[in-house]
Amino acid sequence: MIDFDKIIDQYLIRENKPKEIGRYYPSEVGGCIRKTWFSYKNPKELDAALLRIFEAGNLLHEFISEAIKSEKNPEVELIKNEMPIKIEEKDFIISGRIDNLVLLRISGKQYLIEVKSTKMLPRQANESHEMQLQLYMHATNIHSGFILYIQKDNLTTKAFPFDYNQEIVEDILRRFRELHLALKHNTLPKPEAKLNEEKRWMCSYCPYKENCDKAGF
Repeated sequence: MIDFDKIIDQYLIRENKPKEIGRYYPSEVGGCIRKTWFSYKNPKELDAALLRIFEAGNLLHEFISEAIKSEKNPEVELIKNEMPIKIEEKDFIISGRIDNLVLLRISGKQYLIEVKSTKMLPRQANESHEMQLQLYMHATNIHSGFILYIQKDNLTTKAFPFDYNQEIVEDILRRFRELHLALKHNTLPKPEAKLNEEKRWMCSYCPYKENCDKAGF
């Protein structure tokens, strides 16, 4: 009997390269800073189930891109479906190639579309997703965008529009500075998720929960 699960898992295995202090990624901004700190100081292999979820999201992003650039939808124009992002601060860099980001043009205006796959369409956009989009708008100087959620089981969608917000971007950059200093001086940040009732659910899915509990507050 052929084990197709094993075939898929082996295909998705990624080399676990240590992260470089001073080079950060947009997807890290909306989570718990302590979790991100641990991911630099004590990197762990990504769980096979998590790799599958990421790959499913990538496939849905490709589907959205194909639908947008199809000649059946002449009212929208796909400009890019993968975008490199780079923001240079005084002593660190935020960078990455964002494969779930789409740039399109509607009636002559450009929009950034952040595509997120989900089990169920949300009532409102996730705060961390909005933070990522704001950072992308800051980096690209394209100041209008959407977070587009696509439901995995039936491909229905829900889009939330956003305009560039300088205050949110300043807070994002402050968070990156806080992370950078904590890593540079080997100082453990406070456990944001534990201290915020609305974000405490993150702890249940955190690979560093045991490390965090041992470290205390």
